[in-house]
Amino acid sequence: MSFISFGFLLFLVVVFVCYFAVPRKARWCVLLAASFVFFWLSGGLFALSIISSTILSVYASGLWASALRKKEASRALRRAPLAICLTANLGALAFFRYSNVIFPSMGLLLITGVSFYTFQACGYLIDIYTGKAEAERNPLKFALFVSFFPQLIQGPISFHSEIAADLYAGHGWDWDRARSGIQRIIWGYFMKLIVADYAAVMISSVFNEYWKFGGAIIVFTLLIYSIQIYADFAGGINIALGVAEIIGIKPPENFNQPFFASSLADFWRRWHITLGRWFRSYMFYPLALSKALAKVGMFSRKIFGMRVGRMFQPCLATFCVFFAVGVWHGAGTDTLVFGMLNGTLISLSLFMEPFFEKLRVRTRIDGKKRGFGRVFAALRTLALIMFLRYFLRAASLSDALMMIKRTAYHPRLYELWDGTLLDLGLGLEEYIVMSAGVVILFLRDFITETGRKCSAIINNQKPAIQFVLLFGAFLALLIYGIFSSDAIQNDFIYAQF
Repeated sequence: MSFISFGFLLFLVVVFVCYFAVPRKARWCVLLAASFVFFWLSGGLFALSIISSTILSVYASGLWASALRKKEASRALRRAPLAICLTANLGALAFFRYSNVIFPSMGLLLITGVSFYTFQACGYLIDIYTGKAEAERNPLKFALFVSFFPQLIQGPISFHSEIAADLYAGHGWDWDRARSGIQRIIWGYFMKLIVADYAAVMISSVFNEYWKFGGAIIVFTLLIYSIQIYADFAGGINIALGVAEIIGIKPPENFNQPFFASSLADFWRRWHITLGRWFRSYMFYPLALSKALAKVGMFSRKIFGMRVGRMFQPCLATFCVFFAVGVWHGAGTDTLVFGMLNGTLISLSLFMEPFFEKLRVRTRIDGKKRGFGRVFAALRTLALIMFLRYFLRAASLSDALMMIKRTAYHPRLYELWDGTLLDLGLGLEEYIVMSAGVVILFLRDFITETGRKCSAIINNQKPAIQFVLLFGAFLALLIYGIFSSDAIQNDFIYAQF
């Protein structure tokens, strides 16, 4: 079941009615039943059996790991449940993500949200092994933690300690909370239907036949693609968080105005925050603090000196993390290059920080301060992100390199005003709708970046103004989103990750 369907809205109404109708102690049971029904409607019985196997294996391994830790068993023995369970579940994740590469005749086996619930379950098990969390004794409550339906499609990825209490509490109805949740849901649909789906039409036209266009059109499309993937991903997350908020549950935020980032590293701290947090907690720190990298650090300090040598450990760990991010995005060489380039550029920036500091002093352009420096840093970061998107969106590495070549050698700037833009699947009216959506999107992000909340600004208005704003947004979704034939209205980009 897709978030972009009338069936999902009907499903939500039934869930909300049942949730608030039953006694508080039983409300988490409604969420569990709803989550399994949602997953069955989204992926069928096969997908339901896969997530059930993940739940059972991680639950049993968690109890095993907890018992061994309490008995103060040897380190090798305590690692057994962790190694067995992680190998099985991450191996299954790899199989489903790359089944078309492993068995080409089989094709790609798509399981809804397999990456997100697998990461969440595996993080829970690692926390038990390290003593950061206690094992959940109730298998049904643990099943709800893994399968909670709003965050099942594309996250966010939660820690057990930050969401479990809310899941099992049984919250009462609250009008203010419901109003805030509904506003967030509407905003999520606006991002998806008015911005992302309109942009998808043009992007597909160019990337599927890039050799027909000059570099100017390709660069413009990369800009729109960068906006599309943000509006699509963050739009889905906002719908999920809005649904959760209505029933009193607060999963972690997943985006923090990424287009206002002052550097590539800052961008990744703002983009898909919970996935970055997961990699940082369970991959970066274990690698950076490992004995193997400690030996590399000691050796590098002897060869290159203290300042450069001490950078090797975090830089190597960073490179490994982004290599894993590239693998997560796909099995092609283009996505691997995307991950490695991110890791390389961020690592180089650590080494070159003294030079950058001198440059900031000399030019008086500081991306960390408001004003021209901040704008310059944000635009520079956006340009870098757009360059990296060549490798993420292209069908292959060779296509990405060919598009870069066309951008450099065949810019054909005149295509930006000779009518070519109107031959990419969108008419003038559709461009106006999409452009208005982009302006509203960035205006909202700008207000949020300055420390204000748009929801608070709306809620402080007179009831009549609030009604006009929400009704206007609803009409825009109906006219230009749901009932428009010009937008693709397909599922979310990361729904099958």
